[in-house]
Amino acid sequence: MIDNREEYKSMFEVEQKLWWYQILHERVIYQIRKQFGKDRKISILDAACGTGGLLSFLKQQGFQNLSGFDYSQYAIEFSKERNLDVSFGDLKNVDDFRKNERYDVICCNDALYFLDDQQIVNALTIFKARLNPNGLILINIHAHEAFSGTHDVAVGSSRRFVLSDFTAYAKTAGLKISYNTYWPFFLSIPIWIVRKWQRRQMRSGKINAADLHSDVNYPGDFINGILKTITTMEGIFLPSAPFGSSLFMVLK
Repeated sequence: MIDNREEYKSMFEVEQKLWWYQILHERVIYQIRKQFGKDRKISILDAACGTGGLLSFLKQQGFQNLSGFDYSQYAIEFSKERNLDVSFGDLKNVDDFRKNERYDVICCNDALYFLDDQQIVNALTIFKARLNPNGLILINIHAHEAFSGTHDVAVGSSRRFVLSDFTAYAKTAGLKISYNTYWPFFLSIPIWIVRKWQRRQMRSGKINAADLHSDVNYPGDFINGILKTITTMEGIFLPSAPFGSSLFMVLK
C-alpha cells in the first residue's frame, strides 16, 4: 500500500465518515479520556498515521499537542492537506523520529503487520521508552486469518493476528495489555462470508490479485448509519468481545 496513492486517496476520502473509522476513533478517545480526563494538552503521537484521520479527529475534539509519522510520502501529503504535524518516520526505526520527544499516548493502528515478530517487539519496546509516566499505547490490528480477503492483498498484508501474539510481544517488550477486544463481533458473520467469497474468487482467477483495491468504501448514509449503530451498541453491551476482524488493545 505504501506505493499506492489510490489506496491512500480512498482512505482520505472516507475516514471522516465511514462507520469503521468512526468507531475506531471513538474507541481511541474513550481510552484517552478514561486515563487523562478532560486534559487536552497531553502529547499524542500517531505512529504510521496514514492520511491523518485519527489526528484530525483528535484535533476536532480539542487536543492541542498532536503529531504523527508515516513511511509513505502519499500519506504525509494527504495529512498535510489537513494541516497536521506529520512527517516521515519508519516503524522499523521508531527511535529516529524526534528523538528527544516523549508522549502521553502513542497510537498505532493497522500498521504493525508490515513488521516481523522481532520488529514488532522492537517497536513496542521503543514505544514504551518514549512514553511519559502514566502513558498509554493504543493499538488496533487486523485479526484472525478467517477474515483475510482482497483488502489484505491490496494493502500488502501477509498475515493477521490473535491476542496471544500480542500478549507475547508485550511481555517481551516489558508491557502489559490492560484491555483488549475483538471487533466488530456482531458483524463477524457477514464480514466472514464476504471475505470467504473474495478468497474463492481470487483462487479461481475471477479476481485478479495483481490489480486489487481494498474494500474501504462508503456504502451510503443509510447503510453506514446501520453499521455504525450495530457496532456502537456492541461496544456498550459487549465491551470485550471474543471474536472479530480487528483487535483493539491498550498497553501500559
